[in-house]
Amino acid sequence: MKTLGEFYREKILTRKDLVARELPPNCGEPKVEKDLLGWKVCTDKGPIPCRSQMEARYLRVLLDAGMPDVCVPEDDEYLKAILPELEKLKTRIEEILSHYLDAILDRKIRERLRREVYMEITK
Repeated sequence: MKTLGEFYREKILTRKDLVARELPPNCGEPKVEKDLLGWKVCTDKGPIPCRSQMEARYLRVLLDAGMPDVCVPEDDEYLKAILPELEKLKTRIEEILSHYLDAILDRKIRERLRREVYMEITK
């Protein structure tokens, strides 16, 4: 199974049409929403405006993984093509983590360990 870091290096960093984005750290559970002005990722630190639903979904996955600085491909068709694999990878990682983290009762320790695992797999 690939890590998020491997996926990011193979599928994203090899592209030429990248835009750098800075994401807020530790922002709770991000949610993708559409309003009158377009798509956004809502966080505890405020909304992150996005140009499309694909970009919002992509940023939500990477934001939830704790990546502070990300590159976003400008091609929405490319994002649409890679998003299922990225979301499936993230879901599988969450399933594996939940299996082990459920045994830890202290919420702070559980969240710290989750962050540390994501830091390791996004390298």
